[in-house]
Amino acid sequence: MPVTVALRRAAIIVLIIAGSGAGGCLRSDATRCGDITCPMGRACAAGRCVDSSIMTACARHRDGETCALAAIGTGSCQTGMCIVGACGDGVINAIDACDGKELGGKTCLDFGSMYPEGLKCAADCSYDTSGCKGYCGDGLRQSNEQCDGKAFGGKTCITEGFYTGNLVCTSSCTINAGGCNGKCGDGMRNSFTEQCDGKDFGGSTCEARGFHGTVQELTCSAECSLDPVSCTCGDVMCKRDTQKCVMTDGIATCEAYP
Repeated sequence: MPVTVALRRAAIIVLIIAGSGAGGCLRSDATRCGDITCPMGRACAAGRCVDSSIMTACARHRDGETCALAAIGTGSCQTGMCIVGACGDGVINAIDACDGKELGGKTCLDFGSMYPEGLKCAADCSYDTSGCKGYCGDGLRQSNEQCDGKAFGGKTCITEGFYTGNLVCTSSCTINAGGCNGKCGDGMRNSFTEQCDGKDFGGSTCEARGFHGTVQELTCSAECSLDPVSCTCGDVMCKRDTQKCVMTDGIATCEAYP
């Protein structure tokens, strides 16, 4: 690398990058600059913290006019900033996100990809992420994703405990079962697959099922089937329609019916 370029790059780092984790826009105290805060003596420009001299050098100049920075050299005023160098010179300047092969330490990982390779710098010195692979939204389900696009890793509404419908993949690559219908435990009996659900027995009663007298009430199991104790008489189950459960002094017996 030529000595002049190395010196200029070092000066840019001093003026622009240093203190970029905290910042202010030509104010005497720290102020917000997008998602960061610039300290006193730093200015907010293009969403990043820069040395205030970059701004003050163009305070009395219009865009396009010559300006000078003691630490770097002569440049031109661009959007109120004294910019030395230009997009394409291989050096990240104040308004460059990247330049040529200089990516400012960024990789595809910083843009949601699972792999670092593939990040490039576009001709306008902005990041080109088209080469990044393995990220939410590429339609390929990765190991850290529940789904991606139409890829659900073999999961369906049925595997999720529902009876019908279609799963939906959210923008954050997580499964949304809002499009699924019918599930054991939802309190609504599905006549094709469930004997009951919660307190929904489809209108059935022990009496309607042929069990008479003082029998146990219908009870639904966690699997949405009738619990074995349903309609029993004590520890036994009387014969349908021909016997009746009679409770005498706390003892249950099956007697002839009617």
